[in-house]
Amino acid sequence: MTASIDVEDLRNLLLRMGQTGQPPERGAMRVNVGTDKLLATLDKEVLDPIRAYGRNSAFKLVQATYGGGKTQFLHCLREIAWDKGLAVSLVGLSPQHCPFDDLATIYKNVAQAVELAPDDPHAMPDRGIDAVLRTVVERKLATVEHKDQVRKWLHDEVDRARVESHAFRRAGVRFMEAVLDRDRDHEDLLGSYLRGEDVELSEVKGMGVRETLESKSALRFLLSLVQFLRAAGLPGLLVLFDEMDRVMSLTAKRRMILADNLRELIDSTGQSRLPGMLWVYAVPPEFVTNVVPEYPALEQRLRGAARFSNVNPLAPIIDLDHLGSDPVKFLEEIGLRLYDIHEEAFSAGLDREIQSTNIKALAKRLGATQLESGTRRSFVKAVVQMLCAQRLAEQRKLTDKEIAELCGAPSAAPLRTPTTSRSRADDDDGAPRRDDDSDPIEDVKDDDGDDGEPDLDDEDVF
Repeated sequence: MTASIDVEDLRNLLLRMGQTGQPPERGAMRVNVGTDKLLATLDKEVLDPIRAYGRNSAFKLVQATYGGGKTQFLHCLREIAWDKGLAVSLVGLSPQHCPFDDLATIYKNVAQAVELAPDDPHAMPDRGIDAVLRTVVERKLATVEHKDQVRKWLHDEVDRARVESHAFRRAGVRFMEAVLDRDRDHEDLLGSYLRGEDVELSEVKGMGVRETLESKSALRFLLSLVQFLRAAGLPGLLVLFDEMDRVMSLTAKRRMILADNLRELIDSTGQSRLPGMLWVYAVPPEFVTNVVPEYPALEQRLRGAARFSNVNPLAPIIDLDHLGSDPVKFLEEIGLRLYDIHEEAFSAGLDREIQSTNIKALAKRLGATQLESGTRRSFVKAVVQMLCAQRLAEQRKLTDKEIAELCGAPSAAPLRTPTTSRSRADDDDGAPRRDDDSDPIEDVKDDDGDDGEPDLDDEDVF
């Protein structure tokens, strides 16, 4: 199970959303609106069978406009998978740093990002295939009387499992043995090998490893990673790719390679060589309308008569731009969800009727844009900042002008907090002073940026 969220986590969640409008890396399900049915269908029809049988695999392509909720959707799916004990790898793709037309680089990023559900949400994430396998060994040791029982399991079961690359399987088993024996030198060397880092063949050949990661072996390594995690006793793997809205900048040649790699991985889905895996590729709509038609073999696999839904769970495309929600009602629901989280985080005692009126006014003004790019981001920032101001000063119904200012009206001045005895209290040098118990959201430490979480779509919100 994913670690529970405490007051500190909720305050950090609000801080991130109030400053940038971005979805949270942790606690995504707490603020999720509009995609619950889609997530529940994926849970029941895809993740449940993977966990139960370990043989099923599936591919889904998620599409949404810029700021349309792709990253939020992926974060929610990750939390659901973690609750089922699956390992998850969330990778942000970009033409410069992690292009999908380079499978060797893709393997490195997947292997280095994979992680199990964190036991402590406040600790730095422990990511990587080496960290996952180390945890597997530690959990096994906790269930036996002697470590030789774990060694016997490694030799009799894991080392005999069907894995595409024998070298990968051998490296995985030897790594887990090194963890068992506290052999740090071999643990570090084989961990680097499994993560796709530069390791010379001569360094590992003596341990029975006779293949290294190259372009020609990259797909085999990707398949082997999935197969080995399953052999090591994990129920499955969820791999999430976020294309970060830059796929259209690729040259025609690179798009062709990307499409071919995508087709090959799709074709591996459902076969015995790719057990217990769901992989999701998130893209802007232009990918489906402009890139996919250039490659008939890929178009045949993605085009369908209907979109993914609770009555059509086999459809490959999940379209977040057509959820059937009224824009104003949708924003209102987000706003009220944020109000509930704010109350839980700060015990502010804000009047729900007053704040609901303010939220509805914000939703009506911004909902008129029909949830175009950036609307939800602006709304989230406005609501969180409004709730903060209402908590720190006198709460009241906002005027039309103040609503316009919060929504970023071009001619409007920044929203001013109502003057109270608290806001007038200044030091002699003119520096503002607050009471120790006022606890503004700005004082909560933001851990985004140093938690190791990959930066995905900076504009993405619910």
